Amino acid sequence: MERIEPNEVAYKNGTRLPFDLLITFPPYIASTAFPDLPSDERGFIQAVFETRQVKGHPEIYVAGDAGDFPVKQAFLAFMQADVAAEHLSSVIMDRKPDFQFDPVSMCVMEQYDKATFAQVPLRLTGIPERPIEVRPDAEELYKVGSSAIWRLGKKLLGVYLPWRFNAGNPFHAGLPWKGMEAGLKVMSALFAN
Repeated sequence: MERIEPNEVAYKNGTRLPFDLLITFPPYIASTAFPDLPSDERGFIQAVFETRQVKGHPEIYVAGDAGDFPVKQAFLAFMQADVAAEHLSSVIMDRKPDFQFDPVSMCVMEQYDKATFAQVPLRLTGIPERPIEVRPDAEELYKVGSSAIWRLGKKLLGVYLPWRFNAGNPFHAGLPWKGMEAGLKVMSALFAN
């Protein structure tokens, strides 16, 4: 977008589109520059996809909004942090990592009297205009469902996360996570397709 005129948007490529009501977002760029680290055209730190190590700096890891993974979502940031911690511990312990970054987005969106759960397996496309897509080879991981019961799941997550983080524990680890994961599997089997 180059400029906004009364009832019309002008784009850098010469396209002009009329509007009655314009809803727009600020440019999707990194909030903080790290000039000594490699970054993409939007300023996000470039990482090795599987490990979240900064490209050219294997001693540095990046997870979440600062990194170059195009979807900025809390659940995916937790997964990236888990992968970085797993990889770092494997380096320290001189062993192979048990897992790598496998982006499966998960969220619960509130509605008036119910909530919608979505679990979406993602992959990078390599196409700048459309950098991410739903993984076509992972249909069994794609789930969506709307129900009042998902509101309960979101409330439980709202208790679980602060409890884990306040104790300095990771999100996806230990017996508490196994319980959350089991509950999520049961709920998604019953209340999502």
